[in-house]
Amino acid sequence: MAVASPQSLTLRAYGVGFGDCFLLTFHYEGTTGDRHMLIDFGSTQHPPNAKSNLLGRIANDIRKVVGSQLHVLVATHRHADHINGFATTPRRRGTGDRLAALDPQLVIQPWTEDPKAATDATGTRATSAATNDAHRLALQQMRAVTDASLRELRALQRTLPKPVAEEIAFVGLEGLSNESAVKNLAAMGAKKTSTAAYVHAGMRIAALRTLLPGIRIDVLGPPTIDQKADLAKQRGKNAREFWQLAYTDFTRFWKLRADTAALIPDRDAAPSPLFPNAATQTLDTIPIEDRWFVRRLRNIRGRQLLGLVRTMDDALNNTSVILLIRAGSRTLLFPGDAQWENWEYALANYAEDLRQVDIYKVGHHGSLNATPKTLWNGFAKKSARKGEAGRLTSIMSTRTDSKHGHRETGTEVPRDKLVRALEKFSTLRSTQELEGAGDLVLTLEFDLRS
Repeated sequence: MAVASPQSLTLRAYGVGFGDCFLLTFHYEGTTGDRHMLIDFGSTQHPPNAKSNLLGRIANDIRKVVGSQLHVLVATHRHADHINGFATTPRRRGTGDRLAALDPQLVIQPWTEDPKAATDATGTRATSAATNDAHRLALQQMRAVTDASLRELRALQRTLPKPVAEEIAFVGLEGLSNESAVKNLAAMGAKKTSTAAYVHAGMRIAALRTLLPGIRIDVLGPPTIDQKADLAKQRGKNAREFWQLAYTDFTRFWKLRADTAALIPDRDAAPSPLFPNAATQTLDTIPIEDRWFVRRLRNIRGRQLLGLVRTMDDALNNTSVILLIRAGSRTLLFPGDAQWENWEYALANYAEDLRQVDIYKVGHHGSLNATPKTLWNGFAKKSARKGEAGRLTSIMSTRTDSKHGHRETGTEVPRDKLVRALEKFSTLRSTQELEGAGDLVLTLEFDLRS
C-alpha cells in the first residue's frame, strides 16, 4: 500500500511582532486528515497596534485550527522571541498551558537543550562527549551572565546613549533563561504519549514517518562540537557572507556616541577622588581637564556591555535547529536564527539540497549574518521576474523598528540590503503586512501536487 502524501499545505505566519510563530498544516485525503506542525512561539516586541493579550489570542487561534491534537512541535532555540509563548502560569492559564493541552506527539529541540546531557541523543563519541556536554551546560548557564548584564544596564542606562541602552536591553532580554517555557517544553516531550527529539545535524527522527506521512524532514543543524569543532566561536565580520556595507567606520561611530555618553561606576565600588558622587555626577561637576577622559571611559563601558550581550545572543542563535522539509513538489527551509558557524556546516554538507528550496523562512528576522550569501546565491529558484511560476517565496517575521542593531553600523534588523535582495529576487511576504489591518495571521496556501 502506497504511503499517503499531503495534497496541499496551509502555512500560517502569526503576527507576533519581533519573534517567530509558524503553523504548518498538511492536508491529506481520506482518513489521514490534517496534520499540524508548530515551529516556535515567542515575541519580544509586539506590533504597535496589537490588541491586548496578543500571545493569548494566537494560542487560541492555534487551538482552533488544530483541534485537540498538535502532531509536531519545534522550538528551534531558547531565545525568548522563539519560546516565551510556551511559558506557563501557576493556575495553568498561560499560553504554554493551552498548547501543552494539545498533547504534541513529537517535541523537537536542539541537542544543547537535552536535560539529560544525553550522549546517545547527540551521537557524540565517548571520548568527546564531555566536550559537547560542557558546551551545552555553558550555554544553559548564560542566565547568570545575562542577569548581571541587565543589572549593570540599570545602573548605566540614565547616562548611556539611548540607542546603545535600548539594544543592550532588547538583546539581553532575549537571552534570559525563559525557565517556565524551557521546563514546559521538556515536560511536553517527556509525556508517555509523546517523543522528545534533541537533534543535531544529520539526525533522523523516526517518529516523523508516522506523524507526517509522505513528508521528508532533514535536520541540517545545529552540528555538535564533534561535527564542527569551532561551533562555539562567533565571527563578527565576514564580508563575503554577511550583508554588510562596503565599509563601516566603527571608530567614527563610537566616537560620535562618546560625545553624548556618560558613565556611572559600579554601585558597589569604593568612592573615587575623581567621582565622589558617582551615582548622580554629571560632566559639568567634573574638572574640565578630566572630561575628555570620562567621556571615553563611559563609551568603553557601554560598548563592552553591548559586546557581551551580542556575543551571548550569537551563541544561542547558533544552536538553532535547521529543518529542510520536503512535501510533495515543495521544499521548505526553516532555519530559526542560525548564523554563520551553524550555516557553514550545513552548506558544506547539504549544498545541493539547499539549492532546491521553494519556500524560505528568512533567518533571524532578516539580520545581516543569518542568510549567508553562499546560501542565497545558491537558491536555484530566485528570479527577478515577478509572477514567474516556481519563483522562490520568502517569508519573514520581523519588525522594521526593531531595537536589534543600528543602521549606523549596518547591523539593523531587518538588514536593508538583504530585504532589497529578497524583494527583487523572490516573492517576499512579511508579517508586517498584518499591521496595517491589525490582522493576526498571514495565511499562505501551497499546492503540493503541482
